[in-house]
Amino acid sequence: MQSFEGYLPRPFLWSALLASLMLFCGCQTTKKSLFTAAGPGWHVQQGQALWRPQRGLPEFGGDLVLASHADGRCLIQFDKTPMAILSAQTTSNHWLIKFPQRQMSFSGRGSGPTRFSWLYLPTALAGKPLPKQMHFESKPDGGWRLENSRTGETVEGFLSP
Repeated sequence: MQSFEGYLPRPFLWSALLASLMLFCGCQTTKKSLFTAAGPGWHVQQGQALWRPQRGLPEFGGDLVLASHADGRCLIQFDKTPMAILSAQTTSNHWLIKFPQRQMSFSGRGSGPTRFSWLYLPTALAGKPLPKQMHFESKPDGGWRLENSRTGETVEGFLSP
């Protein structure tokens, strides 16, 4: 008769190895935020917006908050109560955009990829130059529209002064 004491079957070893790999390699570390929008010097605006993520998709509306600081930092939040749709942060040389419902976030250096029109909203509202495919229009009623002609993404809305 054979003794199994001290013997671990191969399926157990493979399962343990796979579990270890998933535990240590399957996690993605993302930044929670670039900064905290608190303290003096912040200008906060609230309003409403319609967002069409890309050409051919429907628009949906929600509440918009834009907080900007004199040093160039900006925070954008777009929510459809009770859900957070997206939040974005920009600085002079970094950006971060999060989509909580999809548990996705993207970040990087520079002004950000043009596939995320939201990253360019503070620039557009400030009247600064935009990338070639971005088009901004101020409306007579105080509203505005930002469109990415390449992807068909649009953000249209208004903000309190």
